[in-house]
Amino acid sequence: MAKANFEGARELLLKDVEFHYFKDRPVEYKGKLQWEVSIKTTDPEQAEMWENNHLNVRHNGTSTKMPTEWTVSLNRKVHKKDGTEQDRVRVVDETLKPYTDDERRKIGNGSRGNLIVWQGHYDNAHGKGVSTSLTAMQIPRDKLQVYEGSMETVDFENLGSVQGADGTVQDSKQLF
Repeated sequence: MAKANFEGARELLLKDVEFHYFKDRPVEYKGKLQWEVSIKTTDPEQAEMWENNHLNVRHNGTSTKMPTEWTVSLNRKVHKKDGTEQDRVRVVDETLKPYTDDERRKIGNGSRGNLIVWQGHYDNAHGKGVSTSLTAMQIPRDKLQVYEGSMETVDFENLGSVQGADGTVQDSKQLF
């Protein structure tokens, strides 16, 4: 199949995607703050459809192993090119009711739903192509995988000793 052709800009709806690593709080990437999420599939036809719609699809295959999983990393910058602040990624349920801040923080890997991305053409000193920006996620509550943990819940005091990659043993009090 050929790449999708479109003029100007568009909003693209992707149905029934699996979400991973949703970042509700902006993270810094190359000096800029952004919200992030990855989408994942084990269906090669869905991965091909994503690729044909100008998404940067990566897979877990190697030169000796066929791919079994495909992912796309998506983001939305906190600030537009002109410096004005953008609204954060919209996250709604099956009735289009927005998730609360607390519910957004608990969106876990494996949650499923629909996704809207904005796409527009660019042609600048770095090249030409299609730019993609994460816009909205719809996660039906019955397809939400609740994330309860956090790095803040790890009790480093109870780790004891930890083996380093070089084989040396470190006391947990000297890890960081």
